[in-house]
Amino acid sequence: MYLAMKEKLLEIINKRFPYSNTDINEWQKVLENCNSIPSCNYLLSMVDYYVAYNKDRSAINLSIVLYQDKEALGIMPLFAHQNQEEEWILSSNGIEIVEPIFKRTVARRVKKRLENELKDLIYDLAKQLKIKQCQFVNSDFFALSRWYFIWAERAKETFSTHHFLVDLSLSLQDIRLKFRKSFKPFINKGLREWTVEVHEQTTDELFEKFRLLHKSVAGRTTRPIESWNKQKEQIDSMESFIVTVSAEDDEMVGAGLFTYSRDSGFYCVGAYKRELSDQPLGHAVQMKAIETFKKNGVKWYEIGLKRLKIDKKTPTEKELALTHFKQGFATHVVARQHLTVDLNLD
Repeated sequence: MYLAMKEKLLEIINKRFPYSNTDINEWQKVLENCNSIPSCNYLLSMVDYYVAYNKDRSAINLSIVLYQDKEALGIMPLFAHQNQEEEWILSSNGIEIVEPIFKRTVARRVKKRLENELKDLIYDLAKQLKIKQCQFVNSDFFALSRWYFIWAERAKETFSTHHFLVDLSLSLQDIRLKFRKSFKPFINKGLREWTVEVHEQTTDELFEKFRLLHKSVAGRTTRPIESWNKQKEQIDSMESFIVTVSAEDDEMVGAGLFTYSRDSGFYCVGAYKRELSDQPLGHAVQMKAIETFKKNGVKWYEIGLKRLKIDKKTPTEKELALTHFKQGFATHVVARQHLTVDLNLD
């Protein structure tokens, strides 16, 4: 069943885009030559992670490099997976579909044609998967794309989410000045009293310590081992790094994993021993992450969502507490626009 569906979906893609592929080198060329990379969801390794995360839900990677005259012009991160009710979802990140990205030299008419062909492709894939609705997101925080308006004209609803950013073009001194006033002594205490280290390359042993710490804190295995393997591969490819916090006996008591592209950084996952919740472990980890992003030339660091009680999905008390913590580091709070589209397949 899974293999048959995968074959049908790839046939649909090949019919619309006969020269498309997922060549990692061509994918990277597009990323290196586009105007901006609005989120880490445009890393091919990130799509691989989401597919691995949804491995038990029949995930199929449908991402493509777009060509004209054998030249790679654009990329489209996309995959399909089933939810708990065994209904198919088409997305770029497990929830929604992002806009395609193109090289800065692509002519407007060519970009418009490719976007329209991608629109038709999504309808074709959705029909095969019997999907009645898709959710779309405008990835760029600072401008609405033509792709967004293609779907806005067909949307049944639009809504916003709010996100914390750190402007990494500022000096470290200026970034620190924008931190919540109470955070500065917490950061200093965390760095002084614990061993806080950045690992831009890591051993299998250290990464396994991190995974087991996460499992211990969560009280269970939360996702497939394949997704952790993909995150280790991202570190090996210098698209992610880990910041660890250790005690005097070298015991790992906290850690955070961060992913980044040329322009964007993202806080992926963290784990901290519950019995040390009164210690500023996370404060020190965030400071080291910001320093590392700046060193690597990243422009914006997306810490996470600003949860609000009026959100489409009502936040839990834990999520609201995390919101308060993350807000203490942000230089900006910005809105990202989302659309829900009925595909009218009946």
